[in-house]
Amino acid sequence: MPDYLIFTDLDGTLLGHDTYTYTENLELIRQLKRRYPIILCSSKTALEIKNLQKKLGLVDMPFVAENGAYIFFNSFYQFQSPVRQAAITEALQQLRIQYHLNFQLFSEYTSQQIAELTGLSLAESCQALQRLYSEVIIWGSNPQYEQQIIARHLAKNLHIVHGGRFSHVLSTACDKSIAVRWLQQFYPAEAVRIGLGDSENDIDMLKACEHAVVVKRPYKPVLQFAHNSVYYTQKMAPAGWKEGLEYFLQQ
Repeated sequence: MPDYLIFTDLDGTLLGHDTYTYTENLELIRQLKRRYPIILCSSKTALEIKNLQKKLGLVDMPFVAENGAYIFFNSFYQFQSPVRQAAITEALQQLRIQYHLNFQLFSEYTSQQIAELTGLSLAESCQALQRLYSEVIIWGSNPQYEQQIIARHLAKNLHIVHGGRFSHVLSTACDKSIAVRWLQQFYPAEAVRIGLGDSENDIDMLKACEHAVVVKRPYKPVLQFAHNSVYYTQKMAPAGWKEGLEYFLQQ
């Protein structure tokens, strides 16, 4: 059996989309982590991911936060986006004023409002607000129009990615696929990458892996993209995560 690097999204992939549950995946995680890195790769903040790593038994594993804007390998090797959240927030607020848009930003919300919006606990919502290198957009009443305006007028050093719930703005120097390649340098060249995801912001990561698992999602059609080795799960998260991984690991 080859050495594997496992890169996984969280919400809607390893965690249930609405429930954030993961219990049924703990046994497989326990078995796999003895041999392979299980790298959480998410739009979540570093604080959120570290908290999840404790619950999943993955403390000290590498991780990718804020869609690749922050990458942790160990205490000596880390990657940080060249653009901070404050600059992104200011740019989006200026666009909102200039084009009379009505989207809101995560950084403008309180932890209580985030909890009500997402279903996270108050403590988890506080962690979600500790964003350093990206901004989260909560679309207004005309999201398609607002997305077109932002895509057309966003600063050249920024780009927007769409996740399962929200859209995220970060530096063009960062995305999940860049994170995969950055972390690859610390592992043997022959290590086989398996990526697991469910949303548009996972596509680059999945394409950067030799094998891709697309987890079925509850409210949107299954993610479609070109890949030489892709498995579409029959089950949704969290069960779909185990289904997809076992498909490739048992080959």
